[in-house]
Amino acid sequence: MASQGRSAERKRCRTMTLIYFDPVSGASGDMVLGALMDAGAPLDSITESLEALGVPGWELAQETVLKGGVRATRALVTTHDGARRSYSDIKALIAGAPLPEGISSRALETFAVLANAEAKVHGQAPEDVHWHEVGGLDAIVDIVASSAAIEHFAPDAIVTGALPLGSGTVTSAHGPLPVPAPAVTEILTGAVVYGAGGAEFVTPTGAALLKANSTSFGALPPLRPASVGYGAGERDLELPNVLRVLVGDALGDDRMEPWPGVVLETNLDDMSPELLPHVVDELLAAGAQDAWLVPIVMKKGRPAFTLAVLTDAGAEDTLRELIYKETTTLGIRSSSIGKDVLAREWVAVEVAGQPVSVKLARRAGKVVSMSPEYEDARRAARSTEIPLKEIYALALSAAAEAASEATQLS
Repeated sequence: MASQGRSAERKRCRTMTLIYFDPVSGASGDMVLGALMDAGAPLDSITESLEALGVPGWELAQETVLKGGVRATRALVTTHDGARRSYSDIKALIAGAPLPEGISSRALETFAVLANAEAKVHGQAPEDVHWHEVGGLDAIVDIVASSAAIEHFAPDAIVTGALPLGSGTVTSAHGPLPVPAPAVTEILTGAVVYGAGGAEFVTPTGAALLKANSTSFGALPPLRPASVGYGAGERDLELPNVLRVLVGDALGDDRMEPWPGVVLETNLDDMSPELLPHVVDELLAAGAQDAWLVPIVMKKGRPAFTLAVLTDAGAEDTLRELIYKETTTLGIRSSSIGKDVLAREWVAVEVAGQPVSVKLARRAGKVVSMSPEYEDARRAARSTEIPLKEIYALALSAAAEAASEATQLS
């Protein structure tokens, strides 16, 4: 083959996109949606996602309002459907809709967070939860629309600041409840919270959206903002009743709070090994950050495997249930961990005319690791008949050049 056919060209560097939610006065479902629309998520594409559900009786609009002198976007959700749906009903509705995978998975994870919290508070199984407040069409619209708005920005990471929990009481289908509502405190396990008096500042829907989508909680990490949005709450408070969101390029994660996570582990010595890859796939599909198998030797010299799962703190119940369902284990160990996450970006290069994506990881602004996307590289190798190891070398060289050019431009 001609040597020029093996050159890499048309390099493009994509930085790590970060969304930061700043809960100035807490968070609700419509505040999350309003903030994201104010930051640039288009109403038309959000509406298309809602239409994909195939459920009539809703309207979504937006208006500009002033909250304590701060201009903000108010998401206006109007529904004409009084039905109250169970968790199973909502899962079937979203899973059966022709939604993009990213939107569907975010919405399903949000409702899973809500269902697990409600189940724990009321002593039920998640599948038995029947909602009153969050089972209506307005909550479904809030969550699916917010999931679509988040996906518009294609974030690599989402960080949420400290949340004010409020005080007092709130009316529910179960009667008066203390503020913060029990479901809210359950959802926000692992988040950063603080006391604030006089009102309900965080609703279950708002808490679930932030918990399901946030990769960490804490202070604003180094960020170059590209857009800022303000989502308006319904009430007028002493402070501007807004949720602020910043969307931009992460500049490094040296000062980011450790990512709070949980590792679930179990040893399996009485299960066919050919079934275990399916278990790993199911765990990853259910939202696990990672899952892996380690061969071990147990008592009496029995060959076995340790199944390990990494997940967000507070999101482990669903995965624990899945492990019991799909394996023969009689018990699961769990341990809390903190995980540092490097800032990542993608470089898209061409090798012999074939596109290959390369993942870069930075620390303190310096590239410390580069890794070609395996499937892209293998596809390029098969198409060009160039050895895979050479595709890797050419892609890494081109990615390093692109990263250097991007650094000089910045």
